[in-house]
Amino acid sequence: MYNILSGKRILAASTVMAIAFILVMGTSSIAFNAFATTNELDQEIEQSQYSTQLGICVSGDGTLFSCNNLNIQAQSNQGNNAAAQSSGNGDGDNEAEQEIEQEQSSEQSALCVSGSGTFLSCNNVNVQAQNNEGNNALAQSSGNGDGDNEAEQEIEQEQSSNQASQVSSGDDSVASGNNVNVQAQNNEGNNAAAQSSGNGDGDNEAEQEIEQEQSSNQASQVSSGDDSVASGNNVNVQAQNNEGNNAAAQD
Repeated sequence: MYNILSGKRILAASTVMAIAFILVMGTSSIAFNAFATTNELDQEIEQSQYSTQLGICVSGDGTLFSCNNLNIQAQSNQGNNAAAQSSGNGDGDNEAEQEIEQEQSSEQSALCVSGSGTFLSCNNVNVQAQNNEGNNALAQSSGNGDGDNEAEQEIEQEQSSNQASQVSSGDDSVASGNNVNVQAQNNEGNNAAAQSSGNGDGDNEAEQEIEQEQSSNQASQVSSGDDSVASGNNVNVQAQNNEGNNAAAQD
């Protein structure tokens, strides 16, 4: 009798411990899943510049300010590039990308042959400027609910130019066969996005872009028995000014 009662007590104790273990692990797993969050965020302020030139200047007399490769790129960011994400107390995925980017690329093959002088010719000049004084901000929230938030914000500027110039003059070559590109962008407003899918199952997606592109291709050939003045040039000027707000709000 003693052995039977002992066996029953051991079995009952084991059963209680097993149930307690299941309850503890189950509660822990539920709590863990309740706070499971995935947040991904990329913020970039990028600037790149690339230029290639093959310049040949042949002059019978003098060569002045010719066959030069000049590239100027400036970027000024005075505002805030901020992002905030929250998926507390719920299974929510937040993904955000913010970029302020500037690129410049230029290629030129220049040949200037002058019987006398070559002045301000066969130059490769590229100027690019970007000024951002406003805020580039992003806020996402999917608290207390299963919500996916995705947002992309871009302020981008690109410039690309290709030129092959040949200038042949019997006397002077003046301001000819040049590749000149100027691009400016000014953003004074706010580029902001706010998303919220709290207390519910909701998917939010937002994309905001302020973009500027410039591309130019030219193949010029100038042949003169006397002078070549202001000929065979590739000149591109682009300007963009944004003073307002580029804002998006989702709930």
